[in-house]
Amino acid sequence: QSSCPQLDNEDLKQIDVDDLEEMDLKWQIAMLTIRARRFLQKTGRNLGANGPTSMGFDINKVECYNCHRKGPFARECRSPKDSRRTAIAEP
Repeated sequence: QSSCPQLDNEDLKQIDVDDLEEMDLKWQIAMLTIRARRFLQKTGRNLGANGPTSMGFDINKVECYNCHRKGPFARECRSPKDSRRTAIAEP
């Protein structure tokens, strides 16, 4: 036997649909707030109105998969393409 009180049919008829919807919306907002806080704790990035407008990163810390130097992305790299990577990608 649970310690939670059980609702009978008469109790359920007294619950207003708008009140249920309001409770549901408040629950959803609370869950989104918890998820946003967890994201902030894990990533250190703030997605709020006062936070940065873009989710950027320091390009100087990025290593190119093609030439393995700091700076360019592989698609923007001017070095010759790495033949080992293209040979693996071909079927």
